[in-house]
Amino acid sequence: MISCGGLSTTHTVIDTGTGTSPHMVDLSWTASTSAEVSGYNVYRALYTNSCGSFSKINPALITTTSYEDSEVKASTSYCYATTAVDTNNQESEYSNIVADVQIPAS
Repeated sequence: MISCGGLSTTHTVIDTGTGTSPHMVDLSWTASTSAEVSGYNVYRALYTNSCGSFSKINPALITTTSYEDSEVKASTSYCYATTAVDTNNQESEYSNIVADVQIPAS
């Protein structure tokens, strides 16, 4: 069985001056202790009173234990989860879910 470590999040406001959203969410997690893990996937869902349907947000397998989500919208709340992927492309269940990550108004 593949497992994925605990997920944590830090919301960071940045000022890029490029006209893109000035918000991002920094995610990090504990590395899997399972053998043969080749990387991780990150999933995001909208949050209202609970987490909605999750969608993978990383375009390629992540080989570190962190990810920066810069595609968030102001005044919106999200949920995040990660999965571990092994060398046979088998994916674990979601890690613990971080819910109600609130992005402030711009």
